[in-house]
Amino acid sequence: MEFGIFDSFDRGRNAAGQVLDERLRFAVEAERRGIGHYHVTEHHGTPLSVCPSPNLFLAALTQRTRTMRIGALVNVLPAYDAFRLAEEIATLDQLSGGRIDFGVGSGVSPYELAIFGVEAANAKPVYAETLAAVTAALRTGRMAHNGKLLRSYDAELSVLPVQRPYPPLWYASSNSATAEWAGRNSVNFVGRWNKGTVADTVRAYWKSWEEHRLSGDRLNSHVEEPRVGISGSVVIAASQEQAHDIFGRANELFAEQVLHLWHANDDHRLDEAFATGPQLATDAACVGTAEQVRDQVVHQVETAGVNYFEMLMFFGDMTFDEATFGLTAFTETVAPSVREAARRAGARR
Repeated sequence: MEFGIFDSFDRGRNAAGQVLDERLRFAVEAERRGIGHYHVTEHHGTPLSVCPSPNLFLAALTQRTRTMRIGALVNVLPAYDAFRLAEEIATLDQLSGGRIDFGVGSGVSPYELAIFGVEAANAKPVYAETLAAVTAALRTGRMAHNGKLLRSYDAELSVLPVQRPYPPLWYASSNSATAEWAGRNSVNFVGRWNKGTVADTVRAYWKSWEEHRLSGDRLNSHVEEPRVGISGSVVIAASQEQAHDIFGRANELFAEQVLHLWHANDDHRLDEAFATGPQLATDAACVGTAEQVRDQVVHQVETAGVNYFEMLMFFGDMTFDEATFGLTAFTETVAPSVREAARRAGARR
């Protein structure tokens, strides 16, 4: 069982420089306390992120950490030039000494994709072609690609990643079809609790993984034990009342920033997903004392049969002290019990 931090660099109420500085300090503290992964998002044209190029932050983080695996979850592939992305991933892996997790995706916001001239209907095909071009280039050292939606390339990479053939791929979704794709390719996979339906998604992943685990053509064939996990908000405080106050206050601002571009386009499809009440009612957010959060997370891990849990712990207008209190409480009180629950669930599986 491993744990990770998920971060979007949302603006909160602070200047961008303070947000980034506190996130770097938070990541260092997370590593010190045994958190295995620090994953960041990519968003453009919105207060949801003051670092729209996640690889810039990751480059800084390579110099602040020594053991933690780091990466974007995800790099929005349609927003990149394929050759440049391959070079950046290889360079990050060299800077980190082989600690990069390579998250890939097509992007969830049609309004952000439009900034780059990508139509939402073309996002998946562009993503698929970019993924094929980048992984082939990292594997062989040369991007020799006959473009369809992308342009054509024929050029040698000046740098290769430490991890061969390339850093392990990660994918985020709650869709059973993409879980089957990820399992077939041994791609690390993170989904949301979704009232417990993630358990069906995880079963679909492991079934597909088992059926194809000896196939030589898997994208992530170099990953023997993929991470399959749940992501969600986690807020821990000294009392239940205080934890709910912090979450309610912080999530109200965070939701406003998540939905900024959607509301600017009079689109309210995601409002319910980020509202405070529904998140608490469905356990999408684990909020309370350390003991209460422990019981929630143990239940989710046992129910879903996952070996990874990723937490949004620093968001909205949360202070650095509030976030680090939660981090400390999680690693000291929650994590040991969750590891034992995962061990039992793994034995049953």
